[in-house]
Amino acid sequence: MKKNRKKIKEEILNAANRRFGHYGYSKTTMAEIATDCSMSAANLYRYFRDKSAIGAGIASRYFKVEIELLNTVADNTELTAAQRVQEYILTPVRYNFKEFNDSPEIMELVEHICTDGAGLIENHRNEKIGILSKILTSGVQSGEFVIEDLEETATSIHIATLVFHATPLFLMFKNHCSTEEEMVTMAEKVACLMLKGITRADKRRKDKR
Repeated sequence: MKKNRKKIKEEILNAANRRFGHYGYSKTTMAEIATDCSMSAANLYRYFRDKSAIGAGIASRYFKVEIELLNTVADNTELTAAQRVQEYILTPVRYNFKEFNDSPEIMELVEHICTDGAGLIENHRNEKIGILSKILTSGVQSGEFVIEDLEETATSIHIATLVFHATPLFLMFKNHCSTEEEMVTMAEKVACLMLKGITRADKRRKDKR
């Protein structure tokens, strides 16, 4: 049975991701990726114009999964808005550890995306801030939060937690927090500080009881 184009592209991205993670982005060639996929280099170029396009495809796939995870957090009405903000901060920590903890060579691909994929990163940033704004809005509506400017607050929280969310910063910070538990604990402390600034005073007193 002939494979469809989408499935073949996914197999190429999987093969490239394994190579980038093991050998690094710069040391990987299109010919090697093609060999891993049991195809010719000429055939590989039918699906991706160059290695940069493959790197962008891998990043897009990573971003898509992260957005799906964060949307799940935002839509979880069993959690309070404060709990959802905390999970918004902690979820990428767990996901980054899962994806990058055992692949130090992947940092090279991340650096490439940061240099050549500004548009991709900007779109991802806007999506994440939009999800956070949704959580903050629900907190204001429920009376948990007091926020004058939702967009500004969402952007500020996003910037303040970049060390846990942005992959390059995460990989550098991981040298100081070598385990997932240590990183999660640090992220929880930051989340607590963020929430103190937006939670209603009477709500904070009630939560302490």
